[in-house]
Amino acid sequence: MGKSSEVAASRFLYGADSSLAWDSAAWAFRAFVATWDVTTYNHHASQAGAASYDSAAFDPKLGYDPVLAGAGPWPLALSSDSPESRAYLLGTATDSAAAATAMATGRKTDAGRIAWSPGEPSQALVAITMSARYRRGASVGAVSTVPFNHATPAAFLAHSQARADYAAIAGEIILEARPELVIGGGHPGWNPDYAGVYAKGLLESESGYLFVERKAGRDGGAALLDGLDRLGQGTRLFGYFGSADGSLEAPFPQDNPGSPTFTRGTEDPSLATAVTVAAWSLARNPRGFVLVVEQGDIDWANHANDFPRMLGAMHSLDEAVRAIESFIDLPGDAIDWDNSLVIVTADHATGLLRFTDSSAIGPGSLPSSRAGGTYQYPGGTVSYNTTGHANELVTVAARGTGAAAAFTGLPGSQWPGTSIIDNTDIYRAISRFLGF
Repeated sequence: MGKSSEVAASRFLYGADSSLAWDSAAWAFRAFVATWDVTTYNHHASQAGAASYDSAAFDPKLGYDPVLAGAGPWPLALSSDSPESRAYLLGTATDSAAAATAMATGRKTDAGRIAWSPGEPSQALVAITMSARYRRGASVGAVSTVPFNHATPAAFLAHSQARADYAAIAGEIILEARPELVIGGGHPGWNPDYAGVYAKGLLESESGYLFVERKAGRDGGAALLDGLDRLGQGTRLFGYFGSADGSLEAPFPQDNPGSPTFTRGTEDPSLATAVTVAAWSLARNPRGFVLVVEQGDIDWANHANDFPRMLGAMHSLDEAVRAIESFIDLPGDAIDWDNSLVIVTADHATGLLRFTDSSAIGPGSLPSSRAGGTYQYPGGTVSYNTTGHANELVTVAARGTGAAAAFTGLPGSQWPGTSIIDNTDIYRAISRFLGF
C-alpha cells in the first residue's frame, strides 16, 4: 500500500485525497516508513563499495536514501518522482517476509525469512505477539485476507528461513504457537496451494479450535458471528476461507460516477466483520490482546496492476479500520482509547502506481482499462511502473492516547531532518506501549 493507493482510494470513495479512516485528526501520530531489508541494503552497499549489513554498524541511507528518492512518498513529495528517483525505487526492494519480520521482531533480515535472523549462523526471532503473551498474558490473534500462513501473518506467529514452506508454517501456527484466533484465506476447497489440505486436517483433529470454514452457498460473515456466539471461555477460534486465488473475495468497484458502488461475494466474510469478530473474541482476556490484521489483496492487486481490484481492497481496509474504531468506542466496557493503540501502515509499496492530476478517479468513477498481460489504462490517467515491489516510503498513522508517546523520538532518528521512521520502529513503538 503506497501513498498513491491511499490517495486514489480516497478520491474514489470520498472525492478528496485524505478522507480514509486513518486520515482523520483523531490519529495523532503520522510519519513515513522506510521498508528496506538486508537484501536491499546489501545490493546498495555493493554498488557503493561499502560493507554489507551489520546490525551493530550500518548506514540507513544505504537502505533508503532521501536525497535520491525524497523525504516523502509520491504524490505528497513530487520530487520523489523524477526519472532518477523512479530508477532507484524500482531497483531493489524488500519482500513481504522480511518486512513483516522487521515489524514483528524489530530486526532486519534477508528476503524470504520469517521471524528469522539474517546471514549464517542464524536463529529464530521472538515476535511482539509472543512477547505480549509471555510477559503480559495477552491473547494473540491474526486476520488476513490472504492465506493465514502467508508471509505477513506468519512473521507474527511462526519462524522459517523459507517463506514458501507453507506446510511447516501452518503446522507451527496451529500446533505450536496456537494463537487464540486466526481468520484467513487459503482454504483447500477453493485453492490447492498453501498446504491447505494439511492445515485443514490439523484443524479438524485439533479439539482446541472452534473451526469455521467457507461453505458453498453459506454467508461467511454470519458463520463467523455464529462461531463467536458459540465460543467457550477457553476455546480458540479459527476461520478458514478464501477464493480461487487463495484470498478472501474483496468488494469490487463499479463505474458509477458520483456514487461509489461495489459488488460483493458472501461466502467469505468482509474484513470488517472478521476484525469485529476477532476483537470481541480476544477481548474476553482481561490482560488484553495483540491483533495483527492484513489486507493482503492491496498487494496482490497492485502486483497484477489491477487498479479496480486495488480500490476494492482499499475500501475493505477502510471499513475494517472504522470497525475497530467503533469497537473501541463502545461504552460500558474496559476498552477505550486510553488503553488501546491502533497502527495502520504497510509492509511495502507495490507497483509504483502513478496517476495524473486530470485523472478520471473521482467519487465512484473508474478510469477506462483493458486487460493484457497486465492491466493497461489508456490516456495516461493511471500507470503502473512494475508488477513487483518498490523501495518507496509508505505511511504510518497511529491512534490512541499513548500513540504519540509510543513513537516519541523515532521520526528522523536515522534520517535527520525528516519524518521518516524505520519499519523496525513499529516494533519499538508497540513494545513501549506494552511497557517492555
